[in-house]
Amino acid sequence: MARKRRKSYSKKATAAIAVIVAIAVIAAITLYFIKPDLFKKIFNIQDTIVTDDSVTGNNPVTSVQVPAGTKTDIVGAQFSIHFLELGNKYAGDSVLIKSGNTEVLIDAGSRTGSATTLKSYVDTYCTDGKLEYVIATHSDQDHIAAFVGNKDGDSRTGLLYKYQVGTIIKFNNSKSTSTVYKNFNAAVEYCKERGTIVYTASQCYDQTDGATRQIYLDDDNKISLNILYNYYYYNFSTDENNHSVVTLLTHQTNDKKVNYLFTGDLEKDGEEKLVSYYASANYSSLSAEYKTEYNVLPEVELYKAGHHGSKTSSSAALLSVIKPKNVVVCCCCGSPEYTTNNDNTFPTQQMITNVSAYTENIYVTSLAVIEDFKNKKYSATSMNGNIVFYYTDGLKLYCSNNSTKLKDTEWFAQNRIWA
Repeated sequence: MARKRRKSYSKKATAAIAVIVAIAVIAAITLYFIKPDLFKKIFNIQDTIVTDDSVTGNNPVTSVQVPAGTKTDIVGAQFSIHFLELGNKYAGDSVLIKSGNTEVLIDAGSRTGSATTLKSYVDTYCTDGKLEYVIATHSDQDHIAAFVGNKDGDSRTGLLYKYQVGTIIKFNNSKSTSTVYKNFNAAVEYCKERGTIVYTASQCYDQTDGATRQIYLDDDNKISLNILYNYYYYNFSTDENNHSVVTLLTHQTNDKKVNYLFTGDLEKDGEEKLVSYYASANYSSLSAEYKTEYNVLPEVELYKAGHHGSKTSSSAALLSVIKPKNVVVCCCCGSPEYTTNNDNTFPTQQMITNVSAYTENIYVTSLAVIEDFKNKKYSATSMNGNIVFYYTDGLKLYCSNNSTKLKDTEWFAQNRIWA
């Protein structure tokens, strides 16, 4: 009789375990579909995407999610790259790079009124009142207006007036006659009177008049800012965007170099000329030491999408060389600022399709809240918010609003497709 009882207990225990396992599996599946981020966190799963070679025409590439960071960690980071929201509903750029006590500000858009918003953010990380380097990529107001700011009594609120600036690196060419551009030139002159050194991008690339194309941001010479070649430093384009200063940040870790590319609003034509230059016989014939020193146009960890994610930038020619692992788009997502053709609002379907061959890690600063799309009535809120990539014991990502990838947002589901 005792043996039969044990068998009965054994069957009941097995059945109970099977039920528990089934419940656990169902719970896990339910959690995966309802709260995928929590599921991945609990089971320590990183997002990975493998792109098929037959689709992209490239070798299969794997995209790994950058680990989440915290705001408090950023201050003590070896370096950090901040893509800033601009305090309004318009597309524009402003990128702060910080390494130790050295700060670099690339652009200050999008309107003169953005100066107050940007200064409030920059002051959190620039505590000595000095920007060691300022880079103005080109003359469009959505990149330079906050350098100028608004009138404030006898002074102005612009960032070039509010900080001591060590060196300004600016675009070579412009045919602009806008008031903002004229006021920007006046602000640059104001800085020069206070001791600021001013170089053009071509002076930096040609290393003339005391300028260099490589600038170290740290005492150990591990983090460098590199001014890359652009055909339109030396030639006029009918499109102001093509005059953009092209910048590469390079971080030398123990075993490799990691790169971060900023192309301003460089358009497809400028991108193709950039790629052609570094693939040319003239460049290829240079010594290995020279090419290693400047580490130009390599594959990149991070790429700031050209021209706010327009269809005329982030071309296949450029992406096939740099193969970005992460992409940030500085824009008001879905805004009808420039067009009421939904496919061409930033970030465009074409840009997303091009980038999707290399990564699904696309992040966007702001989001348009539409009242009347056809009549361009809308406001702005945060999408990812202020986006910060920073390096401590590895690269991490912090976003002031959330870290949801573009393709996983409600806006994307309603407006775009993943290629």
